[in-house]
Amino acid sequence: MYVSRMIRKVLRVRWSSDGFISKFRSVQKLVDYLWLRKSGSPRSVLAYCWVLSRFCLWARCGPDDLVCKSREELEALMQNFLDEVHRGSRKRGQSARYVNSIRACLITFFRVNGFNRENNKELRVQGYHQPPRVRNRDPYVPTLEEACRMAERAGSIRNRAIIRTKYSSGLRNAALCAIRVGDVLREIEAGYENLMIKVEPEWNKRIPGACKNNIPYYTFTSAEATRDIKEMLKRRKEIFGSISEDEPLFISMGSLRSHRKPLSPRELEEIVKNAAREADIKDWERVTPHSLRKVFESVLRSPMIDGDRMDHKDQEFLMGHMLHGSEEAYYDWTKIDKMRKQFGKLCFEPTTSPEVRNLDLIKQIARIFGLDADEIKAKREEELGRKLTIKEEIDMLQTIIKSKLNAQGKNGEQKVIRKEELQTYLDKGWKFLSVIDENTVIVQNASQNSINIDFEISKLFMDNQDKEKVDKDFNSNDTQKDSFRG
Repeated sequence: MYVSRMIRKVLRVRWSSDGFISKFRSVQKLVDYLWLRKSGSPRSVLAYCWVLSRFCLWARCGPDDLVCKSREELEALMQNFLDEVHRGSRKRGQSARYVNSIRACLITFFRVNGFNRENNKELRVQGYHQPPRVRNRDPYVPTLEEACRMAERAGSIRNRAIIRTKYSSGLRNAALCAIRVGDVLREIEAGYENLMIKVEPEWNKRIPGACKNNIPYYTFTSAEATRDIKEMLKRRKEIFGSISEDEPLFISMGSLRSHRKPLSPRELEEIVKNAAREADIKDWERVTPHSLRKVFESVLRSPMIDGDRMDHKDQEFLMGHMLHGSEEAYYDWTKIDKMRKQFGKLCFEPTTSPEVRNLDLIKQIARIFGLDADEIKAKREEELGRKLTIKEEIDMLQTIIKSKLNAQGKNGEQKVIRKEELQTYLDKGWKFLSVIDENTVIVQNASQNSINIDFEISKLFMDNQDKEKVDKDFNSNDTQKDSFRG
């Protein structure tokens, strides 16, 4: 297990098969307290040791020498140290979470070494005011559409697989780096579209904090992430010749043929930020790997493809959270196939409302008539002194398109028909007039000089394959153009 150089040098902490070991007695008491009597999280042990080593360097004193000082000396030392940290923190913002966390870590170290309430020696060190809803680093959470764009512009199949796996599984950074090929290989061989990734406490031996608070859970990948993972492994096998089940799923770019290292946290952050920049996200510098976990959370909270919503207990489980109170004891997470089926209903593709789709369609029709919908909207908003609603914009464009048609002398009988019947009426000599809603349109008797306009409008309701076929038929010769309109 990786232990930072500063912790090894200052606190003489190393990792063994029995856990963390330090040559300093005071540090060993802290490690035993966190490892044996608290959550046993390796990430917590390293976080506390990092704070303690920083304080020792600042005070120019070893940990065993610190606990030999008097209560008054320690209180003065800690308060001065925390004040200095807080002054530096205030340059980035008003939040005091960081300095208060350092205070809590140091108080814990001295408490397990005798400076506690039972001995009437508890350290009296003041904390710092934390303003509500204030953070010094406010990350930007991409929309689902932006996250998909990040994946498309990630630059390589490995990077694309990393980003899609991150926002479709919600895995924490350490857990993502700790995945091994063997964890997904059998799922791939079984042909599952959504690969199950089972996060277990043993993962903490791979990377500290991979299984936060030792809470076991599982999650899945989206169909798109699964395809990217398969393609990534296929290309890696072509490059390296073979793939071992014990090697990391996502390897560092600096990995050698003989030693494939796992992705580092710094490299993961660079991949995400570069993808955010390439995706033209304005605040790309504020996009972090953890931001993609929040994208996953928003997908869990959104309606599924069948319009239903996932049960909140399933949402919390897939996020790797403990359920509240007795819910944890009664929650059944053993039905993997049922959970996989529910996960398969989640929507990982950005969607738009029917109202927005109607607006996009009418804008395309306006372009056929030579109208600039955005310019018309801007002028109208300037006249009104406010923003137009989507419905107002649709009504405005429909009115202008109707006036264009009437100005050309195409008045005649009008009918309201279903969208599917539009092509039939166009073939009979009718012309498209306007859209009522997503399913119905208005048509009107037309003269032969509206053929081209009606033809272009009708193509908006066809899929790409039909468009290509009709274009080919329509443009082949004049006789075929006439037969298309009858």
